[in-house]
Formats: sequence, C-alpha cells, structure tokens
Amino acid sequence: MRIPQVLTGTVYEEVVRRSEGRCECDLDQPGNCGTARHSAGSRCYEGGTHCSPLVAAPRDPEVSDRDAITLPAEAVIVLCRVCYVRRRNHTAKAREARNQAALLAEENALFAPDLLPPAGSTAPEQQRDVA
Repeated sequence: MRIPQVLTGTVYEEVVRRSEGRCECDLDQPGNCGTARHSAGSRCYEGGTHCSPLVAAPRDPEVSDRDAITLPAEAVIVLCRVCYVRRRNHTAKAREARNQAALLAEENALFAPDLLPPAGSTAPEQQRDVA
C-alpha cells in the first residue's frame, strides 16, 4: 500500500507497515469489529486501496478521537473501512445500552421499593370525585 507523503514518518505509517498493509481486525483479540465471522475466518485480511484506505484506530474502542491522537503505535491498530464502521456502530450500541441501564438504575434508586406502599387497584371509595 502506498502511504501519502504527508503521512510519512507518522504513527499511521508505522502501524500500516507493521500490519503489512492489511486490516488487523481479529475476532480473537479485543477491539475487534464484533461481526460473527470474517470471510477468511477469525481475521480480516482486507487491504487498503486508493478508494478505501486503511484507518488507524485506537485498540480500545472506548478511547475518544481527541485522546487517540496522542496514542503510541502499540495502542493503535489498522482497520479496513468496513471493520472500522462496524466496530464504531457496535461500540455505540453497547455504550447506549450501558447508559440506558445506568439511567434505569438511577431512576429506581430514587424510588426504593421498601419506601413505597404496594401499588394496586384503588377502591371506588378511595377515588376522588373529579366532577
């Protein structure tokens, strides 16, 4: 894979050379794209092309783009566009599920079940006459 002149001597060049110009998504390793199976087994061997270059991404998908800029080459992997987008979407769904579970836990903490009387149907004599 030909590396653009502007990226020569950068972490991008180092990780692309380390990966020999191939996607490093491996389903047996952390930070993978989350698919059930690649066409070549557990490892994706897609190479970068002019139309679809490889993407350097943090090994830990929870690292923000802002923090990813400062990472050393050991903490960065090379992904093809398909694996990168799939991993980003998979991570976003997992993060949303965690946030939703945390929100429900916080709401339930506000109304502890031992402090509230049991909820049931209200007897007609307990209802107010709204009219």
